[in-house]
Amino acid sequence: MSDSHQLPPDSSSSGGPAKWILATGCIGCLVLPLLLMAALALLVSRNTRFGVGPETVQTDGNALFTYTLPESQGIFDMALFGMEVTQVAGPGSPPSVLLTMGKLPNYLQNPADQKSLVESFRDNMTVEGSYQLNEQRTEDRTLCDQPVSVLIQSGSFQDGQTAYNATSLLTLVAYNNTTRFAWILAHGDTAQENADQVFSSLDCQ
Repeated sequence: MSDSHQLPPDSSSSGGPAKWILATGCIGCLVLPLLLMAALALLVSRNTRFGVGPETVQTDGNALFTYTLPESQGIFDMALFGMEVTQVAGPGSPPSVLLTMGKLPNYLQNPADQKSLVESFRDNMTVEGSYQLNEQRTEDRTLCDQPVSVLIQSGSFQDGQTAYNATSLLTLVAYNNTTRFAWILAHGDTAQENADQVFSSLDCQ
């Protein structure tokens, strides 16, 4: 009489497809985050630029504006998710003229938000010495062949025991489907004249 009892299935082969799915699923759990991290790193690397000092900041042909500032050198350059900022310093230590040029992100369309962002950047930027800009007015000028409103602030600059006249010019301009800004900070006996000369030399590119 034959034995009617069947041997239990081999545990090593049971649930083979299920085990394979679970195994590959677990691998996927590891691979997917790695792929996302790699994609994020690639996105950041393509949308980020940062440089400090004349050796790493190249402004010739790359700046948002052409300008005339004798004996100038690049001191800061940054691009981060659509926002670009470049700073150029004139002669002297601290520099007698500091030119900051930038481009706002395209997703920032509201003029009030654009102005707020630029003014916040200006107010929070640290510079050597102490600027006290107490008087301000607006003036209509032309930049990149377009009429712009320029915020002009005047006051003093304290460097140690010495005080100088100081001037700040700030404006935004729409050009080639972008919103750009230019900020000129100057101090010295001819601060206003120097700032005006740099502003007059600006042109979009």
